[in-house]
Amino acid sequence: MDSAQLVEPLSKHPQLSALASLVRSCALEAAQTRRADFGSRSQATISTAGRLPEGLNHADAETTFGNVITVLERGALLPEERALLGALLALSFSLQDEPEPPVLAEVWPALVWLAAHTPCNALQAIDRAVGERSEAVWRSIAEFLDAPERAPMEFGRTELLVAASALRAAQHPVGRQLRFELSERTPDPEIYALLVPGPEEFQEELVGEVQPPPRGWFLTTVLAVSLLLFVMGLVRLIARVAFGYKRPATLRIGPQGLELANRIELMGRVLRDRATLLPLSHVMRVTREVKYARAGLYVGIAALTIGTYLGTGLLVDGLRVPGGSAPLLGLAAVFIIVGLAVDFVLSSAADTLRGRCRVVILPERGRTLCIGGLDAARADALLSALAEKIQRRPEPTPEGARESAVPPVARPENSEA
Repeated sequence: MDSAQLVEPLSKHPQLSALASLVRSCALEAAQTRRADFGSRSQATISTAGRLPEGLNHADAETTFGNVITVLERGALLPEERALLGALLALSFSLQDEPEPPVLAEVWPALVWLAAHTPCNALQAIDRAVGERSEAVWRSIAEFLDAPERAPMEFGRTELLVAASALRAAQHPVGRQLRFELSERTPDPEIYALLVPGPEEFQEELVGEVQPPPRGWFLTTVLAVSLLLFVMGLVRLIARVAFGYKRPATLRIGPQGLELANRIELMGRVLRDRATLLPLSHVMRVTREVKYARAGLYVGIAALTIGTYLGTGLLVDGLRVPGGSAPLLGLAAVFIIVGLAVDFVLSSAADTLRGRCRVVILPERGRTLCIGGLDAARADALLSALAEKIQRRPEPTPEGARESAVPPVARPENSEA
């Protein structure tokens, strides 16, 4: 039993405010003085005399899960008594105004320390107890995990692991987002193992849009020089802006592999709706592209075009060859550069500027799939969950080696396809 399960029944207690205030007072004092015996069966006796809120007596402290005053004085003997202390401490924050940053900077270390060294774990119940206001706690804990050197001096490895474990269980959307972002950045393998989502918990869909798969440098160069890239980019831009051409898609991990659902929309009407299943044994590679993928290639081609135009113009002016036309050469150069810019914005820069990314899936057979406009942290979480799902698969037998081939899926680090 954890403290989150007790939040709802305790919130109906007629003496909730007084009981939560009493537990908060005792717990924060224990954290401040580093009394690890708080709430423990082996604790030194804690007297509640002089601490009881006005009008509260021993009988009023009775709950379905134990008498709060008795538990504070003799320690928690049963799991529900330990959960009782954590739930009441979490509920005490719901009964007060939202703490200012200086107060919060003192509160969250106390919650982490108590969870690490005593039976009182309020972090389990903080989401359910305070709702949206738990965001401030998770942000503070995430900052601690991201930069442990900023934490209180007495914080060590134990507190670090407890904080990561608490963030893993966070239900607040911001807490979950911070968890995924930290799993991408942390160099600590143990913290990474606690933060990265497993395949059984990654049930959410990634919502994006089907995009043309990445082209190699040779094809990109040929299309740019032949001005086809300019025409293709212009057509895509007009179709999107003028006719509302879209290809929305959702990507998720299913029981059998990657499930992709996409459709084609034109002027608000669905022209085609398709669902595709990619078994893991048929997936060669899944990658998340780096920011501004292939930017160096685009810049290089643009620089080559400009250099060629200037050099040709000087040569024509110097030799005075009849029929030479610097303006036409310049117009061609402009078209090449504009084509590169449009293609780059539509394929990479637009997503990056919105904090988005794209995932490229290379199947064993068939064309490469590219889904763009995805949330970067969620895409990294999907890759991590996919990698863990693959690692948990049983070792293939010689007869089924091909069917059980493991596609390479990297830890959520940016990698260019």
